[in-house]
This record gives sequence, structure tokens and C-alpha cells, in this order.
Amino acid sequence: MTAIRFGTSGWRGIIGREFTFDRVEKVIDAIAAFLLAEDRPAAGLHYQPTVCVGGDTRFLSPELSAMAAERLASRGFLALLSDRPVPTPVLSHAVRKIGARAAVNFTASHNPALYNGIKFSPFHGGPAGKDVTDAIERHAAGGAGQEDDAGPASGAKGRVETRDFIPAYLEDLGALIGWDRIRRCPPRVVYDPFYGTGRGVLDASLRRHGCAVRTIHDRRDPLFGGKRPEPCEEGLRQLSEEVVRSGASVGLSTDGDADRFGIVDETGAFVQPHDYLPLLLEYLVLEKGWRGLVVRSLSTGSLMDRVARAHDLPVLETPVGFKYLGAAMLEQDVVLAGEESGGMSVLGHVPEKDGILACLLAAEMVSARGKGLRAQLEGDLWPTYGRLHNLRMDVDLEDDTMSLLMERLVRAEPRELAGLPVLSVDRRDGVKLYLEPEDTWVLVRLSGTEPLARLFFQAADTGTLDRLVDSVTSMISVKQDGKR
Repeated sequence: MTAIRFGTSGWRGIIGREFTFDRVEKVIDAIAAFLLAEDRPAAGLHYQPTVCVGGDTRFLSPELSAMAAERLASRGFLALLSDRPVPTPVLSHAVRKIGARAAVNFTASHNPALYNGIKFSPFHGGPAGKDVTDAIERHAAGGAGQEDDAGPASGAKGRVETRDFIPAYLEDLGALIGWDRIRRCPPRVVYDPFYGTGRGVLDASLRRHGCAVRTIHDRRDPLFGGKRPEPCEEGLRQLSEEVVRSGASVGLSTDGDADRFGIVDETGAFVQPHDYLPLLLEYLVLEKGWRGLVVRSLSTGSLMDRVARAHDLPVLETPVGFKYLGAAMLEQDVVLAGEESGGMSVLGHVPEKDGILACLLAAEMVSARGKGLRAQLEGDLWPTYGRLHNLRMDVDLEDDTMSLLMERLVRAEPRELAGLPVLSVDRRDGVKLYLEPEDTWVLVRLSGTEPLARLFFQAADTGTLDRLVDSVTSMISVKQDGKR
């Protein structure tokens, strides 16, 4: 069996294969040992470390959350156990609000139903850095030393307490969301939580402020209706149909643990994060007066940069994974941190992805500007800053495909691609080829959570984009559907 390894967003595995009860217990014990080792300088003080524990709606997540809380309590921790399946951003908020040492979250986010996982968030509420996850991996492998089995410094007896983390989270969101603007012109909304943890949180909040909301897939289903709980274009086809059928102002969606967002405009068309994030950035700057650093991942479209430059805001490009964006939020004032996979956070919020926040801000934009997102893109954003076209392809890593990918793109030093000169190469996270003309690039990286290669393309026109896609797919002898 493969060793326990944390990827860009925690440790995940197929239930009953890699993700088993004994391995989960091993990871929980490793987390406890890591936290106790970190707390040794507090020896002699009256101190009891607190950990927030919860999970999503997947198979066994509630049961494993309860087991983990009891196991942590047996090591002397105060384990605060969520009283219901809880969104990832809510649990992250709770860590900061309560002043807990960490959060243990049973979720595999947008992965298929046969997966589950553990996400560990330290005291700051954001994703754990590599130094932390490496230490937990060493403890899980039994290589950190027997001394870590000692109890808490204070000798306090551990216990489990059940908590509802949601009210405090929603109260603090009031400082970020313009509810007064939404109440003045409440939009008609269709919401798809993918049977996940966002149900009863996002939709209930909009209803309390006067919005007419229809929620689909509004029950717990550990199988997610037989589909991936991912709010991508393909996954939101039913939401698009419901928006068109009902004449809604906007369609909103969150993934299984509600840390990712998906948005459908008033015409029923999917709004790519590559377009939504720059639209939101302009709104935050112009309508709310927020300023600060703009942070995006390598795979995220460059239209954010154009908006930032127009308003004299600095931009930081990070490797893929919100732990890198969250790290920037911990060090500087970040007005908007976003990534193409549907993750974002804003100034004054947790350094973690929050799909609920992203959707509420979309509803606010529609209300405040009195027009849908498609009208805002076509009438305002693209005429002002230009339009860029982005596409992502996921390629299954079969043996032949993997070897061709590594040989011809990852390890190679191409001088041109699809007849376009390669200006520079960035190898911080996979391989990113910057091409002529400006804002044209291709990124190839291996997924940190699934046996996939992810290919990202950007160009100023669809013709160039198609040429890039054809060139890369012919190089690795695959042809798979991509989504613009």
C-alpha cells in the first residue's frame, strides 16, 4: 500500500483501499503527536489545546469525525465537534474565531464519491504548509520518535463538545457582504449545493435577506447523485437549465464541502473563474473601495492582472494550490486571492477557499449593478480590459500518455509551440510556457490529488487557442474534451 502523502489540499484516497479505518486512526494520532510536540514549550502552563473537528456529507464523514474527536480527546485535547456536516470555510473560520490549535476536516472536496480524505488546518485556518504536512507524514510513518506519545503539558483531561460553527461564520460574513444592496434589489437565484455542506447555509442566508431562491439537489447524498460534486461547466448543466427555465438572475453552486464555487449567468452560460475573478476584483475596488495585493495561481487567467494594473494594484503569481495563496494572505493585505479551479478569498477573511462567499458576492454584484453577470462581462469588463480565452483539459495518466507527456513537454525545452515562439519557461509548478504574443501560455502540471495531468491554455483569440490545443494533444496522442 502506498505511503500516506498530503497533496495540495490534504490526504485523500479511495475508501476501503487507501482510505481505511486503521490509516485514518494513524493520521489522527500523527496529528495529535505533531500538535503535542509543537506545544512542548508551554510545559508547566495551564493549557489545553483545542481542535475543531468536522466533515462533509460523504460516506462515513460524520462517523469518522466523531471517532477523530474521541481519539483526540483521549490524548488530552478539547475536541469541538461540529453538530452537522460543515463547510470547509466555516471550519476554517471557527479555528480563528475560537483560537483553536487546528482543524481536522474529513472531506475529499470535489473528488468522486469513492474518495474521502483529511484536510488539516493549523491555527491560522488556512491550508497547512508543506513543512507541517511533512511532519505529520513522518509521525504517521512512525519516524518522529516515541517521545511524541506524551500527553499535553498541563495534564488536562480531554473531552468532546458539540458545537454549531455556522452562526458565528455568517455573522462575520456581514462585514464582507453588502446585504443592504441585496435587500434593495434582491435577485432571483437557483442554487446547487451538489448534495453537500452548502445547503441550508448559502441559500438560507439569501432567503433571510429577501431573495427568492430555488435549491436543487437539496438533501444529503453520499453518492452525489452518481456524479462528481464539482461546480464546473459540465457539472452545472442542470443548474443552467433551471436558470433559463425559471428566468433567474443568477445560478450559484458550491462543491461537496463548499470551498469551491461555480456560477451561471442570466443566460444560462457558465461563467469561468478566469472571467468572474477579474469582474469581482473590479467590483471590490470600484464599489467597495478595497485595495491590496492581488494573488492568483499559475493556472489562472491573466485578465486579473490587467484589471489590477489599471487600478495600480500589485499582482503575485503563486504555484497551484490555495495553501500558497493563503500564505500570501497571512503576510500581506490581499484584496482578492483566486484560482481557476473555483477557489477564492478576500481581504479580512480566512486564508482558505470559500465558495459560499464567492457566490454571495456574485449575488451582491447582480443586485448592486442592476444587471446580470453576462451583461457586466460583455458591456463593461471585456470592452474595457480586453478578452482572453482559457481552456483546461484533464488527461488520464495511462502509461503511454505519461511517458509522452514527460518526454515531450515536461522535460523538453521547446523553442516553439504551434508555430509560436517560446519566450520563457516557468518550472515552479509543472511547466508553463510563455509564448508570443503577450498573454499566451500553456501550463502542464500533475494533479496533487488524482492520477491526472492538467493542461491549461490561454490565448487572446479562439483560433490561437485551438492551434495550441491541437499541437499539445497531437504531441501526447490524446484527444479529450476541454472546457472553455
